[in-house]
Amino acid sequence: MTERRDAIASIEIPLALADDGLDRHGLLLGWDSARAARYAEALVAEIEANAGSFDDLLVRAVALGGGTATLLGRHAAPVMAALRASCPVAEDAPVTATAAVANISGATFPFFRRAGITRFDFEMLSLNPADFTMVNKADNLADFPVVCDHFLHAYTNDSLGVVLAYGYESERPEDALTAVRRSALAAARTHTAHVCLAPVKASLAASEPDRVAQRAAMADALERHGLTEYAPDCFAREGREDRFTVMDAAECPRIGFGAGARTRLDGVVSRNTADFDTYCAHAGNYALITASVETA
Repeated sequence: MTERRDAIASIEIPLALADDGLDRHGLLLGWDSARAARYAEALVAEIEANAGSFDDLLVRAVALGGGTATLLGRHAAPVMAALRASCPVAEDAPVTATAAVANISGATFPFFRRAGITRFDFEMLSLNPADFTMVNKADNLADFPVVCDHFLHAYTNDSLGVVLAYGYESERPEDALTAVRRSALAAARTHTAHVCLAPVKASLAASEPDRVAQRAAMADALERHGLTEYAPDCFAREGREDRFTVMDAAECPRIGFGAGARTRLDGVVSRNTADFDTYCAHAGNYALITASVETA
């Protein structure tokens, strides 16, 4: 038997409750359980259609992202079960998922555990009450510690990640600088294992010097409290670096599923259509969902 090559797998979830702070393109916004179920069924169809195609690979890390992955709710478990049944996945492969506090409840969390998610990257964007509602209108900041302590038990493991925003305009630039630094300090002083920084959308953005200053202040606060920048805009405590991010930067084989997903194998990069309806209608037929194929 040919020795398997290490690989990573990404599952794209182009859904979000809201996107007031980052304004990512192509996301479908709002809570729609029927839409989430339809998309999950399409993901399972694509994954199962590729069963056996990647037997020469061993998936060493999985990322559920592209939007807010926890919007899949109870459907996250069957999607991950399909991946494990269709592709060789290492037993110790970490599974990271972008998350919203609003998606975490006693009804949904068991399904996320069943899916094997090992770290939740909460898209809080701010942990500072003074500016939280400007960038995050989907979550309640007061729910964050409840989720961290009573669902994740983050004080006993490395399951807590946070996404924080920077670079927004303020009448007093020094106020924005103080706010983002406090936000970074709030993350660093908790049991957060991993922090990602993200620039705010253009309509909220400050001048370039102010954006640079805000990011520098956040990086300084994180690094002073034991989180090191190991990849662009990614900070982690020692030994908690995201395996998917590290392997992706090294351009190892990458398997992608979902609308807009990217697969990189043997010098060829293919991309799925980003059109949601087209993807859902034809997910099981790669010829109909492949938007481009290029030589890397």
